Amino acid sequence: MAIIASTLNLGLSRGFNIAKHLSRSSAGNALTFRGAATTCSRPFRRSLHSTCFIPTDGESSSPKPSSSSALFSAPAATASGASDTSVNDDQSKEIEQAARKALTITGSLPPPCDFGGISYLDTSSLTENHSHRVLFILGGPGAGKGTQSERIVNTYKCVHLSVGDLLRSGAEKKDYPHAEMVKECLVKGQIVPVELSLGLLRIAMDEKAQEAGSEYGSRIFLVDGFPRNYDNVEGWMEHMPSYTSVLGSLVYNCPIEVLEARIMNRAETSGRSDDNLDSARRRFQTFHTQTEPVVRALEMTEKLQAEGNESGGSQLHIVNIDATGTVEEVWDETEAAMNAYVKNDILTANMNLLKAIEGGNLKAFTALCDEQLLVESGSKTKKSLADIFEWYEGPISDGASSSISNAKVSIQEGIKALVSYDRTTKVGKTVRETREWRHGPRGWMCVSVRRKDL
Repeated sequence: MAIIASTLNLGLSRGFNIAKHLSRSSAGNALTFRGAATTCSRPFRRSLHSTCFIPTDGESSSPKPSSSSALFSAPAATASGASDTSVNDDQSKEIEQAARKALTITGSLPPPCDFGGISYLDTSSLTENHSHRVLFILGGPGAGKGTQSERIVNTYKCVHLSVGDLLRSGAEKKDYPHAEMVKECLVKGQIVPVELSLGLLRIAMDEKAQEAGSEYGSRIFLVDGFPRNYDNVEGWMEHMPSYTSVLGSLVYNCPIEVLEARIMNRAETSGRSDDNLDSARRRFQTFHTQTEPVVRALEMTEKLQAEGNESGGSQLHIVNIDATGTVEEVWDETEAAMNAYVKNDILTANMNLLKAIEGGNLKAFTALCDEQLLVESGSKTKKSLADIFEWYEGPISDGASSSISNAKVSIQEGIKALVSYDRTTKVGKTVRETREWRHGPRGWMCVSVRRKDL
């Protein structure tokens, strides 16, 4: 990566102030990731509530797989209504078999790598292959999946696809050949055949991805209420990995008595045929017997991936969230989890930009820079791309960076981020470099940069 010349520092000092572009969230809850100078295998620790990534000694270099205790071994009954969470040998074998079959559910995602002490997943292959980024949203009926998904969509510009909504919509379509079968399954609280669910889901994902005039590219798809059972997982693995990558799952845990109250309250206004106590209890039982084992299998998939990767980290990340609190309390945990997923795309973009700078690749550099950044460089005066490149990054001949350390990522409002790190060149010059990123039509774009000599 190009060394930062003194002339570059002069050019960047011409009124290009990063602070004017990024303001603190009104809630004051910007989330931050921190790192230190490490190799790719240096351990770190993640605290989901603080959303900080801090390298420490003696721990895995990836977030530890989520504990299933909140969902399966809480003293009170969970969404399933059952407090006995014992698993016999046959069930354990089923879970492990399903977990091993799902090892490639993350598609083309490579094992975790390191950026200045922060572990992240390089999502370049997803962009290159036009693979859909997917998060499963799971939890018992009434756990708040829809409410939290709506907030995720508003903040992170994701696409929310509720399999239940797609099925209910399909059941009412006169031209849908399987409408009656789907309607019968919904009323009886039964699982709809996987080929029907995936067919509707695939159509919806492709339509959203191909929408003209979208303000945001490379969006994450929130698949709500799927997979519900082993059959769903097997169907997904048979049909979906070639054009999707499952990043993980948000699992909302809530006691059954709370869920029943929420369902009955929702029934007053929802108009849904399955919002009644009998249907709700059948759905609770279905969730307990069929969906909870899927969650445990996905958690084991995460563990198996971590064991198989040299870095000790996994591509899949399952996050259990306590859904018994207020909407705001649950959102705090949801936001922390989402930032951990989103940082992968941000750091991938930042790393790819540094590679373009190091290689003097003007085309790749321009593709990762927002148009406004190029305008502020003075391009209106008909400067060439090479002039714009040198304005920000210094002469290509200045040399490459020898290390990136002490990285920090701060994400605000879901679509803005600051990435800061110490950048040391092979000739010994060190600067603190800060780049601002925004999510736009072409994904994450760099909109400003500043440096300070160290």
